[in-house]
Amino acid sequence: MTRASLPLLTLLFRQAVLVIVAVMTTLPAFAQSPRPEDARIVTGDIERFFAMALELEAAESERDSAWIVLKSYYLAGTPGLHDFILARIGSEFQLLAKMRSRSAYYAHLPESLEGIEEVEPELRAAFERFEELYPDAVFADVYFVIGRMNSGGTTSADKLLIGAEMYGLDADAPTHELNDWERAVLRDQEILPAIVVHELIHVNQAPMQGPITLLAASIREGSADFLGELLVGRNINEHIHEWANPREAELWGEFREVMHGTDLSAWLYGGADPAVGRPADLGYWMGYRIAKAHYDRAEDKRQAVADILQITDFESFLERSGYAETVSRD
Repeated sequence: MTRASLPLLTLLFRQAVLVIVAVMTTLPAFAQSPRPEDARIVTGDIERFFAMALELEAAESERDSAWIVLKSYYLAGTPGLHDFILARIGSEFQLLAKMRSRSAYYAHLPESLEGIEEVEPELRAAFERFEELYPDAVFADVYFVIGRMNSGGTTSADKLLIGAEMYGLDADAPTHELNDWERAVLRDQEILPAIVVHELIHVNQAPMQGPITLLAASIREGSADFLGELLVGRNINEHIHEWANPREAELWGEFREVMHGTDLSAWLYGGADPAVGRPADLGYWMGYRIAKAHYDRAEDKRQAVADILQITDFESFLERSGYAETVSRD
């Protein structure tokens, strides 16, 4: 194949992967396993990205650059990378644009992500702990990839997908190119176990039914934070908790007024108000507090974990959790 065939090759690649993913999502998640030891931790796409970045230094044109990304990263990547391309990264041109606008940060990633594979023992221990708490748990392969700084993690039909570049903010990482959102959400490697188990919880949650209300989405995200914290001792939104905990009654009053609607924008995947220091994604915190209230009042903790994972009626769960009464007492 030659660079002249790039547009056609790009189109064919995307169409082929879309077909594969579409078929996969209609089939049972056969790559999931009830045995935690069967889950693979795959980091090869990170080294593949770094090798591709070195190749880019010799590119003489935009066409050369796009071809290098396509052949050396996209086409050579793992199934996990292919899923992440479709779900989060987008085209090779979008990835190149981000790499150029954040060139100093990306150039530092080989240093800040060094030793990322050493997270595996902690993940294995967390998986075993999850199996103890929830014997019906299923486990999926974990893929660490490098994307375009728009997602720290997600799931596909049978995989956990982690955007490793979101965890390269060590003490020496250059930050002068970053925007306010990136400065707020980028972390270092220490938080990776909490990220992975958050996504693992999502794989084990009951499917959503009916309209996705703010209450439902917040409990779904927040309960993944809460259960993840049970497994690894941390959750991925600790900075939100620091701001929100002293304001709980006020925030609960705000949330209660809008929780039955389907507008998520003020509470999930955004909603920050820098003027007053209000962080984005407060729905994660609210859902965490509701899940924690249910767990704390339960005598049978294993059953409480199962209850949280198997929620289908979110309004009933809120009532049974006793959360509103807890806020009133405080």
